[in-house]
Amino acid sequence: MDKLLIKNGSIFDPLNDIEGEIKDILIEGGKIVEKFSNQTDIKEIDAKNKTVVPSAIDIHTHITSQQVDWIRLLGSKNKKFQELWEGMNLNFIAREFISKGYTFLVEANVFPSLAKQTIFNFKSLPVLDKAALLNISNLWPLELEFQRGSEEEACEFLSDLLFLTKSYGFKIYNPFEAESWNFQRLRENLKIKGRLYNFSPLDVYKNCTKYNEFLGLPHSVHAHIEGYEQNQGKENLTSVLKDITSLNLETSPQNNLNINRSQLFHIAHASSYNLDGDNTELIEVLNKNQKFDLDLAFLGFDRINPLITCDRRLINSLISHENPYQLIRAAVESEGDSYATFRNFDKNDRLYCNFWANALDLALNINNKWQMQFTINFPNYAHIKNVAQISTWLMSEKARLTYMKDMNKEFLKDNSLQNNHKELTFNEYVILTRSSPAKSFGIGSIKGNLGTKADGDLNILNINLEEIDLSKDYKEIEKALENIEYVIKQGNVIKKGDLIDLKQEGRIFWTRGNFKSGKTTNLLSKKKEFYQKYYSIFYETLQSKISNNIQMEIV
Repeated sequence: MDKLLIKNGSIFDPLNDIEGEIKDILIEGGKIVEKFSNQTDIKEIDAKNKTVVPSAIDIHTHITSQQVDWIRLLGSKNKKFQELWEGMNLNFIAREFISKGYTFLVEANVFPSLAKQTIFNFKSLPVLDKAALLNISNLWPLELEFQRGSEEEACEFLSDLLFLTKSYGFKIYNPFEAESWNFQRLRENLKIKGRLYNFSPLDVYKNCTKYNEFLGLPHSVHAHIEGYEQNQGKENLTSVLKDITSLNLETSPQNNLNINRSQLFHIAHASSYNLDGDNTELIEVLNKNQKFDLDLAFLGFDRINPLITCDRRLINSLISHENPYQLIRAAVESEGDSYATFRNFDKNDRLYCNFWANALDLALNINNKWQMQFTINFPNYAHIKNVAQISTWLMSEKARLTYMKDMNKEFLKDNSLQNNHKELTFNEYVILTRSSPAKSFGIGSIKGNLGTKADGDLNILNINLEEIDLSKDYKEIEKALENIEYVIKQGNVIKKGDLIDLKQEGRIFWTRGNFKSGKTTNLLSKKKEFYQKYYSIFYETLQSKISNNIQMEIV
């Protein structure tokens, strides 16, 4: 087996309470080990005066859905898109994420009927390990279970659906908003029951949370709250969090891994719900309740950004104003809406400045850094090229004040960020970008961790943190993060300097959960009949097949 020794590095490994210790890391057969099986054929990297951290993890991206293909089509003749995003082909995605130290990505929104497309793209996405979240909140085959609150029946179906589609967990996304296709009107709040079904969106958020815990999935439910980037967002988020709290549920991941999640409910792109820039209420909720966590979704102000969404309210707001970009919109079977277009973020727009500041406000003021994960809602909010600069805003007040200087004047007058002197330590930064995403996603025993038996995934940064003041010398850490010297995946060097090796295959992580039933039912037969009657495909055709060498089932 291949053996690799990284010696003399300054190690930051929060999951093992290691902060800046000089240690050696031994990797054999793709895993971190205490000692080698023998002393022959050992490759060495001397990391003296350098910093060693676990590889980065992004638990909320849009990289392999059908909508990404739409973006490629819409941008095929757009010069700015081609220059900045290189057509967003899969090699580009892999290369850019690897260059910033990532080895694991999550596709955060997949409709069951289109899961085969995602798995096909996963197989073509080199090197990176990945997983997909299944959007079940508009799934009409679950209507009776949502209405009756039938946990066991719902979970029997959902476990089988996870198995067929080779997905990892559940996404909740504007539950049953798709009925507005019929009535051309959006509901006023989340308590209103649908015209075609006898339950409310709040019922779906609660039921899906129960289903997730019944199955003991590694990750919690992953929720996009209706009102994203709209005035309704703050009120709806408050309602959802209040109702989830009222469930009095305990987290119950059921698998063979030693490091499991703490949260019951994950809030996606948390920077996008408080349009007024006031995050006080959300910060207070997170500081009081450890069962919630969130990804931050930093904004990058690129020249052009793809927009991949299923949020009808957001699209309606965009098309009500003059938008120079074409839009593709569609309904996916009976599973939800789907949109793809482009937009521009402008530092003169106060709303976008608020979104920019919201992510930083949350990161600095939520006390428990393990309740947050660094994301950029890729590609919706930022290009991966921005990650190094964004990172400096967290660790240096000077860096973020310098960046803010030319923002909207009204924003600069009253945004609290200008008077927030907090700065993250480098160890806290590693928590946000590596350790916390791994723990939240339920893979902390495998990723985001430099302990024994974990994957040999790590970064070596050409920087000695003992010699610099991160707050003052933020350009030094930006330089080190901009072009990470070594990226190592399962003991293989996939990046050294400017050279990136895309030959290695990545694995697809999935789970079916831990469904147990003491009775025999014909529920799956009924679901198959439903698909045959109302869908354009048969239920069995949802099945994706993956060769054993590139799949990783979490059991």
